[in-house]
Parts: sequence; structure tokens; C-alpha cells
Amino acid sequence: MKIVINIYLFLITVLLLNGCGEKLDLAQFPITNNGNINVADTLYILQTPVWSGFNRPEDVLMGNEPLVYVADTKNNRIVQMDIAGGTIGEIAINNPRKLAQDYNFDLLVISDSVVSTMDTVSIVYRINTVEAGGNLSNATKSTYIKSTYATPNSSTLRKFTGIAVLTDNSVLITRVGPEDQFGIDPGNAILKVTGRNIVQTVTVLPGFQSSGSSFYSIENVSGICAVRNSSSDFIITRSTPDTTTLNKVLWFMYNNVNGTYDPKFTESSLGIVSAKFGKPDDVVQDPNQSVFVIDSYRNYLWKFNVTGKLMIESFGGFGSESGKFNNPKGIAFYNKVVYIADTDNNRIVRYRLSTDLN
Repeated sequence: MKIVINIYLFLITVLLLNGCGEKLDLAQFPITNNGNINVADTLYILQTPVWSGFNRPEDVLMGNEPLVYVADTKNNRIVQMDIAGGTIGEIAINNPRKLAQDYNFDLLVISDSVVSTMDTVSIVYRINTVEAGGNLSNATKSTYIKSTYATPNSSTLRKFTGIAVLTDNSVLITRVGPEDQFGIDPGNAILKVTGRNIVQTVTVLPGFQSSGSSFYSIENVSGICAVRNSSSDFIITRSTPDTTTLNKVLWFMYNNVNGTYDPKFTESSLGIVSAKFGKPDDVVQDPNQSVFVIDSYRNYLWKFNVTGKLMIESFGGFGSESGKFNNPKGIAFYNKVVYIADTDNNRIVRYRLSTDLN
């Protein structure tokens, strides 16, 4: 009983003193067992050593091998690592921002390519690691699609911000850009791309609002992940530097009858709807379909279960010590371990879910 009470007091202290900006409402956390916290699967423990040697890494990906890939953005490279942190290989890519992998083990990378002193174009590179014997250092990259691809209009002001792969190997890419004055081809869009060696089809997913903050808005989309065990559904993050804009994390389910993508969570009582996000930059799921969101503005890791409930495992705050971040932008999950690209701390940190409290 003494151990449980001490844990309870410790968690409350952490939430009150080390919260991100605004205090969280403790009433939304699961309290059971006559007022004692149910401590099963509630704590994340920092794993050592912390992975360093990076320069503003903006994304981290757990591949299907499984191997870890890091978008080491300002070192202009992708680093391939084993799950113990050993480097296997690397490949040079200019300003890599986001990572994904298809079911052929091809690596997909969103990169910024400078086209003038005033502008850049986003490029998705495809890297066939199988032909390279699994080592990224021996692989070659090919241009898959650019943000200037006409759908049907084209603009150098458009940028790719997120990428994910569905179970049929079609690729979802989020795009931001200026409004189309004719309303035909807005810059803010979600693209579905098919084809492996070359692009075969590009479809702008229908039914979304290119501006505003409704449950169908895709303005300022910053990241995307495919929903586990689904051939069509996905989750997006919308990034604005405030805690007042609504609907920043949206889970969309495909409606086969209407041919539309509908939001799974709309009830204001749910944590995933009511949470005061800052700039959620990336999202990932675990095998239970729990949703992990990394928030660069609030330096925070949010966790929601499959029903949209905010979980007590959420933590963060500004800093470089354990449990703190500095502008984190990427997140991955594997075998009860959360991997976070702690961008301005120039590191990858790992937190393991632990039930061993003794």
C-alpha cells in the first residue's frame, strides 16, 4: 500500500510541476482501485544510452525488418541503425524531413531540395534497400514524386509534410500550399499515390476542407500515419503554434457506402478531441492501436488509447533531462519502446513501457 501511495504522489507532483504550459485536468486520468492509480502499463523509463551524434534530427522510423531509420536533417543524411543503436549504414539526402517504409522494404523520404535562394521543392525519394543487400550505404535513391506534381495545377509553393504507406503499398502524402482561387486544386491536400518504380496514379482524396479547424480540416497538416490493421484509414496531425486551435489530431475512417473519409472521434468529452495540443508534428500507433503524438510546441508526448481517452503515460516539458524535450518532431514505436526524435537536443531518446516498479 505504501508503494502505491508513493507512486500516486509522485505522478501528481510530476504532472503539476513538470506539465507542458498548462496544467492537465487530473480528472481525465484513469483512477481505479478505491482511489489508487492502476499502475499497470503507466510508466515510461528512459533507456540508456541516449543516441547522440545527430544534427537536428526531424524524424525516426521503425522499419519492418525491424531496423531504425533517422532523418538526420542538418547532417543531410539518413542513418540506418539496429535496435541496440549500432549504425549499419547511411545515405546522403538533402534536408530529410519525414520517413516511411512500404511492404517491399523500400524506404520513402521527404526531402527539401533548394530550387532558388527564396524557395524549395519537396521531393519524395524511394530507396530500394533489398537490392542493396539491406545496407543503406549501398543503396541508390530515385526521385518518386515532387511537390510540383500537377493535380491538375502546379506550384513551387506547395510542400510535402507527411508520408505513410497503406497495406496495399499505396502511399499517402500530406501537402500544404496556398489556396486555389478557383477552388479546383487547393494546395492543402492529401494525395494517394500508386506505383513503385514510377508513379502510376495520383489521387487527391475527396471530402476534406482545405482551411479552418473543423473535423474535416486538413489545413497545416504536419504528419500522417496509416491505421494498423486497416487498408484505408489514417491519422493526421495539424500543426499551429498555439493551444487554442481545435481538432489537431484527426483519425479518419473510410466510409464504403458514401465513399468519404469520416472522423472517428468528434465527442468533446474525449481526450483526443479536447486536448490542448501545441504543434503536433508526428503520430504513430502501437499494436493495440493506441495513438502517440509528439508535440514540438509543448515539448510533450501525448498518448491516447483506441477509444480516444488521454492516458496517464503522457509526459514531457522543456529541457534536456529525462522526460524532457526540446522541439521534438518525430516518433516511432516498437516492442513497448517509444523512439523520439528530440530535434533541438540533437538526439534520439527511447522510453520503455515498464510495469516493474520495485
